[in-house]
Amino acid sequence: MSRGQGAPAPAPAPAPAPKGKNKRIDWESRTVRIELFILTLGCALILALVILYAIFAGNVGYNEGDHVNTSKYQAVFLNGGATSGSVAYTTYFGHVTTLNDKYMVLKDVYYLTTSGSSDQNASPQLTKLGCQQLHSPYDEMVINRNQVAFWENLQDSGKVVQAIKQFQQQNPNGPNCNQSTNSTSSSTSTQSTAPSNSTTTPTTKQ
Repeated sequence: MSRGQGAPAPAPAPAPAPKGKNKRIDWESRTVRIELFILTLGCALILALVILYAIFAGNVGYNEGDHVNTSKYQAVFLNGGATSGSVAYTTYFGHVTTLNDKYMVLKDVYYLTTSGSSDQNASPQLTKLGCQQLHSPYDEMVINRNQVAFWENLQDSGKVVQAIKQFQQQNPNGPNCNQSTNSTSSSTSTQSTAPSNSTTTPTTKQ
């Protein structure tokens, strides 16, 4: 028997794995994770922007201006007020058009005056702010917010609003600017005719 006959042939060595080929990547699941991350990040950014806008716009918490009924007149009561002659500058009536923590803007302004008589039953009179006053102001007031004690929305059935509407019906073009309701004396008291009745219903001066 010759040498090498009958001996099993050696098994061939396994072929080496080809270099440069990486393991297969599951791009579908990775893409889903990336999209989910981007969506979460976008929602967080949008929420942060909304919160910042609400803070800077003053929309967080209580907003006093939301209580202004723009279809009604408002009464504005000042802290303390001041008196010049027969005019009591404590309460003003009009439309609040701007209200924030700095100031309040009141337009279409009226205020109450009383006659110079010492009669306690004298009726208050409603005076229109505007060209008839000695200083001839525009029909608008800008009031420092810290001077306002409180303000109210007025019902149309109230005596003040009824007097305002009566004045507007009698003066559709506004007050007569050729008639001054204020004297030129140092007291700047308001000249007016005593009302014909002694009730507390305000009468509007033209």
